[in-house]
Amino acid sequence: MSESGISGSGATRRAGWLGWALLVLLLAFPSSGFVQKYTGLAGVAAYVGLVAVVLLVIRRFAAGMAPFLRRRFRLLSGVVLAGLVIGFAIVYPIENRGGLGKSSDRDDGLNLAVTRLAEGRTPYYGSNKRAGPLSVLPGGIALAAPFVALGNSAYQNLFWLAAFLLAACWIFGDPALALVLLTVPLALSPAALYEFISGGDMLANGIYVAVFFLLAIQSWSVPKDGGAARWLVCVLLGVGLASRPNFLLLTPLFGAVLWQLAGLRLALGAVSVVVGTAAAITVPFYLHDPAGFTPLLARQKLGVIDEVIPWAGIAMVATTGLLGLVGAWSLLRSTEGDVMQRFFRWCALVTLWPMVCAVGVSSLASGQLDFGFMRDRFGLMYVFFALFGWGGCSLGGGWSQRLGGGKELGS
Repeated sequence: MSESGISGSGATRRAGWLGWALLVLLLAFPSSGFVQKYTGLAGVAAYVGLVAVVLLVIRRFAAGMAPFLRRRFRLLSGVVLAGLVIGFAIVYPIENRGGLGKSSDRDDGLNLAVTRLAEGRTPYYGSNKRAGPLSVLPGGIALAAPFVALGNSAYQNLFWLAAFLLAACWIFGDPALALVLLTVPLALSPAALYEFISGGDMLANGIYVAVFFLLAIQSWSVPKDGGAARWLVCVLLGVGLASRPNFLLLTPLFGAVLWQLAGLRLALGAVSVVVGTAAAITVPFYLHDPAGFTPLLARQKLGVIDEVIPWAGIAMVATTGLLGLVGAWSLLRSTEGDVMQRFFRWCALVTLWPMVCAVGVSSLASGQLDFGFMRDRFGLMYVFFALFGWGGCSLGGGWSQRLGGGKELGS
């Protein structure tokens, strides 16, 4: 082997190990507040160690695991999905009655919002016995509506977990890797498990935004193909981004990728459709009752850190927006590696940054590491970006990856 080949192989291995370390931290962070609440900081350290060991074992035995998982993919994926359905059917009613983790009101809030909207009323309501003020933007309500029609918004997690499995099969070209990326986070993350059994929408929210981005980038990777479908996907993406305010900060990253793939003019058109859709379904509800538009009450969460450092909340939002612009610039400048992979990595970092800031300020105030901000499982919004971005390269070389980026996506 040539000297350059040896050097390149070493760089690839180092990148793989760095990706592994990042994935360990990114998978552990959403559950940090949950774990600290019951076991303290020592428990958090032990939990991070557990995640590291499991991912290390997967990385070490990837070459042996992958062929078996491919041969038995249909059976194993069926067992996993059936297990999720059965587990949900058994545990959710207990949780919903106030058992186990004492229940969450995210499912009840969406059910109430969709019901009110169907009755011709604003979906936003004041505090009541069923649920607290709704923090979800209208896009999240619209995407939950079909599941409410089936009986409960909590069902959307089952649907979108299955959709993530299919999307991971597509983006990586390896059903074995896709199955690992579905099951490992659910098995290792108390936050993900609790959100699932309580019927909260954080899992679904993180998945459908990532999947809509994937569909949109794929549809624009070959500008001459797709026709009206690619514009319809942009509309769908706009609805998805209009689910929680922080996702709208990812639009510069999307625009940068489209600029690289399809050119500036088409990128501006696609971003305009995405942003226009998000505004069209959000602004009317705000104008109807600005004082009652409860997603703005999320600002109160930032008010908590403002009590520690004045203007910290504004600085958090500003630096997150700046990070999104830096990421967009990086995507435009870099021509190495896979553009889809780099895009999802930047999405994960931009979505993660406000949580890192909140934990940092809380820790500064308490004089020790304080992951309390993460108890509401906000980290689940970035996990699926991280899995698309680092899930393949960090789990060893036994997987048959076909992560597509740039012009190759449409080939």
